[in-house]
Amino acid sequence: MLHIMRHPYASDCYERCISQLESDGHLVLIEDAVYAWLRDDRRLQQLVQSGRISVLRADVNARGIEVCDSVLIDSQGLVKLTEQYTPSLTW
Repeated sequence: MLHIMRHPYASDCYERCISQLESDGHLVLIEDAVYAWLRDDRRLQQLVQSGRISVLRADVNARGIEVCDSVLIDSQGLVKLTEQYTPSLTW
């Protein structure tokens, strides 16, 4: 399943999303959720190491956040992920 997170700080959205991410799922950070990248969270680092997290480049650039290139995707990359992982869930 593809999990697309839009708002990392809305209620307990971040924790619920991370806890429900399956071992074969993928997480995409878009919009304000790119701020989650700034968290000191070992779970995010595990997702990076396993190649199971992506961050939308346009949203990172718009917010002036530095993210490692290996996780950045463009809108076409997001479309490919939604095709690869079904169903998808937007938080």
